[in-house]
Amino acid sequence: MKLFKKGAALICALLLVFGFAGSALAAGVDFSMTPGTVDVGMDFAGTQVKVTGTAPEGSNVIIKATAPGHPQGLARDGKVSGLWMTVETATVKGAPGMYQVWTSGSINDIPAAAQKEMGVDPEFSAIMNTAEVTTKDGEKTVTLTGDRAEVYLKGLIDIYKEKGLYTINEGTVQVNNGSFEAVLDIPASVPRGELSISVYAVDQDGTVLADITKPLMVQDVGLVATLGHMAHENPVAYGITAVVIALATGLTAANLFKIIFAKIFKDEGVSAGH
Repeated sequence: MKLFKKGAALICALLLVFGFAGSALAAGVDFSMTPGTVDVGMDFAGTQVKVTGTAPEGSNVIIKATAPGHPQGLARDGKVSGLWMTVETATVKGAPGMYQVWTSGSINDIPAAAQKEMGVDPEFSAIMNTAEVTTKDGEKTVTLTGDRAEVYLKGLIDIYKEKGLYTINEGTVQVNNGSFEAVLDIPASVPRGELSISVYAVDQDGTVLADITKPLMVQDVGLVATLGHMAHENPVAYGITAVVIALATGLTAANLFKIIFAKIFKDEGVSAGH
């Protein structure tokens, strides 16, 4: 009897182990990207990255691409004595430098709890709730809240939308028999460094079954990389080199500096009027 009980217990344990392993395997998600890196040269105008992978059959697939952001300075204009001028400036911190979402269905069909868990929603509320807006009051730094903060957050989101950095692309992930694929449009203004590409599988009840995140490197190459390093390490040599290149290419120095600046410093904080 004791032997029978021990044998039964062993069988139950094995069934539990293999059962859990089978469930984990069935609920898994994995993907690959082509190309595996994004190279930014002088003629870079954006590119496409193909994502293919597997997910539990019958699930909705959501892909999210994010990048760390830098503090962004914004100005709010208003009328003073009948003239339009800057009436307040603020700095937004904590907003991603890139926030793109691709889905196999409608985001609104996903319960709010699952949207929050994944950090995706069509109104960008995940960003609105985590970013911080500050302004100067004399020598003090003051954190803005409510409507005053919302004006700047919505303004920054609009700027990023115009640059193609913030997008919601519903119905763009093709799902078939447990496999999926999508083409990610990477804009010319993509931040340099490591993007986080996350894939989520959501069942019909709105439960997030599985998720996985992988890095996608965005790197300067060729002349952009050389001049970028030179601009930070040796500004004088950078300026001389840029003038020589301008003379060789027939561009004015001002135009060349404008082109180079746009390529090299896209990932750094900038000021923008709103």
